[in-house]
Amino acid sequence: MNPHFLAHICLIPLLLVAISLTARNARICRLATGILTWVQLAVVTYLLFPLLTGQIQSVALHFEIPWLGVLLTGFAADRLSAFFIVLTTFIMACATSHADYFFATEEFLKINQGRNFRAFYAATNFFLLAMTAVFLSDNLGYLWIAVETTTLSSAYLVYFDKTKNALEATWKYLMICTVAIGFALLGTVFIFASSQHGALAEGSLNITELIAHAAQLNFPLVKLGFMFCLIGYGTKAGMFPLHSWMPDAYSEAPAPASAMLSGGLMNCSLFALWRVMEIFHASNTHAVIGQTMTYVGTVTIVAASLLLIRQHSFKRMWAYSSIENCGLMLVAIGINAGGLFLLQAINHSIAKVALFLVSGDIIHASGSKKLNHLHGVLNACPLWGVTLALGTFALTGCPPFGSFISEITLLHTMADSQRWILVSLLVAGIAISFVAICVHVGRILFGGPKAKFNPYMPIRASIIPAFLICCSIAMGLFVDSNFWIGLK
Repeated sequence: MNPHFLAHICLIPLLLVAISLTARNARICRLATGILTWVQLAVVTYLLFPLLTGQIQSVALHFEIPWLGVLLTGFAADRLSAFFIVLTTFIMACATSHADYFFATEEFLKINQGRNFRAFYAATNFFLLAMTAVFLSDNLGYLWIAVETTTLSSAYLVYFDKTKNALEATWKYLMICTVAIGFALLGTVFIFASSQHGALAEGSLNITELIAHAAQLNFPLVKLGFMFCLIGYGTKAGMFPLHSWMPDAYSEAPAPASAMLSGGLMNCSLFALWRVMEIFHASNTHAVIGQTMTYVGTVTIVAASLLLIRQHSFKRMWAYSSIENCGLMLVAIGINAGGLFLLQAINHSIAKVALFLVSGDIIHASGSKKLNHLHGVLNACPLWGVTLALGTFALTGCPPFGSFISEITLLHTMADSQRWILVSLLVAGIAISFVAICVHVGRILFGGPKAKFNPYMPIRASIIPAFLICCSIAMGLFVDSNFWIGLK
């Protein structure tokens, strides 16, 4: 690995932040971010290639600031984090590319004029940096700082439209998630204390070091630390019943921002939980902790599926679907299936970003977010209708889409361990979610088209969502599930 990896991976996002803050023309911000984020994807893929291909399993990193004489340690990358960095950068590239069309549509329709696009794109690129830092943190303190930074940097994305509802959603997001991250900080302190009273007299927050001495940690303290981290990071991920900020934030943010939050932010919070769980999986106490995570994930899936039945807002429906997928990933983390956690994250992110983007286009064309005001899309704009239908099947786990592979593999793994009650609840939750979402989307697709439905450049609008749906199909047809089961 390149010794200056961290400097190289930060260069383009920092350059884009500078461009966003100094450019006078919003169009320059949109084009520069849309193009250079794809360049960033190529850069991180190249730099992480040895990890992605398994040539090396992990590498310690550092960040040197020569003019200050400062050397920052406590960063590392392994195969799982490498895949998540590539996934997150890919999601951001897709969302920012579509954002150029999305905001051009709002300008054409004269919607929400006078907004600060420079601040939006500066926050977007800083958000990408913060998410990348989450996956590279090998220190529980840095991990906490990075997760908190994702909250602060993404808050403006929720508030961007500056409406009364957007302001309320932003404050709800900030207050709930900040309090939750406070619980995670307390959990981090307890884990540090467990190392002091265990094998490490001076204590440590280094994740690699804690994993190496996991069996000697003070169990009561480390268990208490886990519970607080679960509450903190779980709230940020959308775990039931601490999910209340998510539907509001996803609904009020612009569609590209909603796509970034669902496709990127949720993975960061769950990855933080995975890092904490790695410590327990390396100890002799992981059984109780893993069961707790699995039960919480199952409850989240069932609760989200029931909440999906009665929905009245287009984007809130996708938010509750994200909560369901959060539950699936919590189950994968609980059974120590890092590869399945990643596979479910990839499939959910791809499908959900496509759906948020096409949903934003449909909302623009119809002028309403309410489900009972949306109907006849298949007749009014067949291209968007087909994209929405395929995206829905990709999200809900229908073959041949990738989510079918990840969900059926997760269920098969649970069945192998003979957890029949949990498997039954998982199947019931997934089935209810499928029926509920298909009923809502069916009403949007069919029927007489709305008189004022006015699609703007539908072919251009469909490029990124269609590309993502093709990626989901490729994940279902060509990906070997055995590779993901063995991935750590």
